[in-house]
Amino acid sequence: MMPFKIYSLLLVKNEADIIRESLSAAAVWSDKVIVMDNGSEDGTWEIVQELAGQNPRIVAFMQYTGGFHIGLRAKAFRAFRHELSCRDWWCVRLDADEFFSEDPREFLARIPQQYTAVKKLSTDYILTKEDVETYHFVGDFTIDCAHITHFLPEKRKERRFMRYRPWLVWSEKWRYPHPIGRTAKQCIAVDHYQYRSPQQMERRFNTRQQAKKDGCGSFLHENGSNWTDYLWTNQQLEQQTKLLHHLPELFAQSTDILYQKRNTIKRIEGDFVVKSFAIPSLFKRLIYTLFDSKARRSFIYAQRLGNMTPKPVTYIETHKQGLLYESYYISRLSPCTHVLKEVIKDTQFPNRMQIFAAFGRFSAQLHEQGILHADYSMGNVLFEPTQQGAEFQLVDLNRMRFGQRINCRKGCRNFERIDTDCEALSAIARAYAQARGYNEEECVRLVLKMRWRKHKK
Repeated sequence: MMPFKIYSLLLVKNEADIIRESLSAAAVWSDKVIVMDNGSEDGTWEIVQELAGQNPRIVAFMQYTGGFHIGLRAKAFRAFRHELSCRDWWCVRLDADEFFSEDPREFLARIPQQYTAVKKLSTDYILTKEDVETYHFVGDFTIDCAHITHFLPEKRKERRFMRYRPWLVWSEKWRYPHPIGRTAKQCIAVDHYQYRSPQQMERRFNTRQQAKKDGCGSFLHENGSNWTDYLWTNQQLEQQTKLLHHLPELFAQSTDILYQKRNTIKRIEGDFVVKSFAIPSLFKRLIYTLFDSKARRSFIYAQRLGNMTPKPVTYIETHKQGLLYESYYISRLSPCTHVLKEVIKDTQFPNRMQIFAAFGRFSAQLHEQGILHADYSMGNVLFEPTQQGAEFQLVDLNRMRFGQRINCRKGCRNFERIDTDCEALSAIARAYAQARGYNEEECVRLVLKMRWRKHKK
């Protein structure tokens, strides 16, 4: 086996409690750990510089004080790509809170040449309220680590390594360089310590909330109101472990059916909602095995939507003869107790027009963020009445589209499956136009015209 190099790209902000351990571990298997700091205020960058002076494998590349965006690692990628060849690897995303359970160099040496990407399989450690009540965390990972013992029952996959190729392109708008190529089936195990102490959790929460306010486009899934919202209880952890380990049996036993046609949705174990997707045809089983299943897409999209959808828990897939067989998507029960279908069908529903206007504004918010629900029907929108109209959440997410350019015509066309009267559609269209700065009469004309065409078909 020819020797190869591994260059790791590490982006940090306020990781002083763990950065020494993280860099020391990564420098064992990386030929270079290239570090970018995104404006740390807790001494992280100073520690990086200190360690870089002691270990030539650690490179204090730059400190970037602008707003966070997902493609910052692309700067380091472009600066060092000329040092690698086709037998070498990038760790395109090395996180300060992750430690590989196996030597990545030995793992990558076993990856066949036809594969160009490798995902991690992470064990995600958490803190419970009982942990915080019984142990005084000091905010130093070296000391606190022994008391971080709880982890989530599900494992998460995410891309970490990519084989170097001279034609790779990495725009700063992208999470990874492209083309990604074929991803290996084998995943490398990682211990992930994203929650390490109350001090770190509060700092992490504040940092990410500020990044969201600054329009970074990331962390939409971080929708807690306080850092304590990310503390579990031992009971919750036991309940979710039971759910994941015995889901098919629990789902079969539940009689609390929320929806049943081709797919089935049931409420189980109190406030969990499980969607069981119909077993696909042989051809689709092959497609969903090679690409993302509906359950996986639903989970990924729910994370991106944040509080615009019920809180995602996980997804589960079962396979037969190497192909996808059963798949489930699990979320928490939505705080919204109504479906848009109710107010559409009931012309006496309280504050009906205010709800439709609020729905128009909610849709404008989605479209302004480049989000398009390709199955935007009255059964896929949940709502809860408020004094301002209503709060909304989306379900049936596997056909979501992100990063879209949604102009007036495309936005109005998105309402064509909202099957209601002209007065209600006009209220939706006017509120939508006001929120996006479009001509109200033109939006009303487009919405009614496209709804008429859809109905005519």
